[in-house]
Amino acid sequence: MNLETKVRNFAIKAHRGQIRKSDPQKPMIIHPINVANILKEYGFDENVILAGYLHDVVEDTKYEITDIEKKFGKDIASLVFGASEPDKSLSWEERKQHTINETKKLDLRHKAIICADKISNLEDLRILAEIKGEYDFSAFKRGFESQKWYYTEVYNSLIFNEDSTNPMFIRLKELIDYIFYNKKNNYVKDVIFKDNKEEYKKLNKIHYQKEEIFKLEKALSNNTPYVIEFTGTPRTGKTNLINNLKDFFQKQGFTVEVIEEFIATENYKKEIYPILKDKPKNIINIEIPKYVLKQLEQAIKKKTNIIIIERSLFDRLIWIDRLVLKKEMTEEEYTSFKKEYLPLIKEKINIIISTYTDSITAIKRDYNIHLSLEKRKFLNEDNINEYNKSLSNAEKLAKKEQINFNLFDTTNKTEREISFEVVSTILADMKKNLLEKVQKEFS
Repeated sequence: MNLETKVRNFAIKAHRGQIRKSDPQKPMIIHPINVANILKEYGFDENVILAGYLHDVVEDTKYEITDIEKKFGKDIASLVFGASEPDKSLSWEERKQHTINETKKLDLRHKAIICADKISNLEDLRILAEIKGEYDFSAFKRGFESQKWYYTEVYNSLIFNEDSTNPMFIRLKELIDYIFYNKKNNYVKDVIFKDNKEEYKKLNKIHYQKEEIFKLEKALSNNTPYVIEFTGTPRTGKTNLINNLKDFFQKQGFTVEVIEEFIATENYKKEIYPILKDKPKNIINIEIPKYVLKQLEQAIKKKTNIIIIERSLFDRLIWIDRLVLKKEMTEEEYTSFKKEYLPLIKEKINIIISTYTDSITAIKRDYNIHLSLEKRKFLNEDNINEYNKSLSNAEKLAKKEQINFNLFDTTNKTEREISFEVVSTILADMKKNLLEKVQKEFS
């Protein structure tokens, strides 16, 4: 076990059972881990990073500074002590004034921990406030004006005898200006969305929901990819949704892999299809999922943050149900398929997003996006109605098997409206998924 893992585990144990007072959903340890991550981001040495993990241990747990020194040495103990408040019996104002006065005397390594702590606190505060639509200081011992005084004066102490253009100091200053002095860049809100403030509110909310999830993701020591499968009726905007989601998450810093539908890949067309093309449909549709599963498992091994896959294992259920309805596959074959693949769907796919519309709407959309008037070979009412019937059967099966399946009716909604609905559903599920992992790792 390396030293960082040892220190991290010690901090987890020390803070076990404590919750974040500003957000009771989250264990306290999320904050020290975030502080350590910020210090890593700015390239500080190992001891400074380790002190980031430990910076609240003396203040908020049974351990004393002598315990830190015995376990991790004088330098780390000194760094932790510099970020710790004096006797808790003093008033809030006395303790904060002490921090303001003492911070001026510290060197940059000690100041960095205090700065990272304040950045973490204010970023968390901003995330919660922007999601809720209001700033609430009720969880804190003092209100807006006192917090404004404290953070402003701590910032002034941090830059005392230092280069104020240090990117870490700039980040803190921007947060203080944003939260306490209403200094915000409102160009997007007041210019781009001048005539649609409600849409801007929606975008702002999902932006900060995404930022919250990103911070949760970074707190975990070992996280598996979050897998999203897209399926549904043709001409319901899946491709645009997938592209928008990829861009949405990548802009935050998530790593995202988009996997195209297996039967559309060059591998299938050149290597698999020639082998399968002359076989009966029931055999073909039992073989294809084996390749689809392999495709998904290979992606999961890469440890990408998010995998978005079009028409994966759940979609194969829909196609096989369709064959059963057409008497091209037996009920026994379908039962065997479900027995094998339903557990794999629940194990490997976090959420299934399915978009729906009726056959006429789908065909109208197809003609509206293309210039040609020729009759469509596969996109016709019978085929779409067949698919939709099996989609409905798959939805019922998902409910029965407790599969995380979400159906969005696109018939009378714009792509923009559906995009908001889909991303809100995914963000809520991602947060729930990550909080469960956080509780498991830190309990």
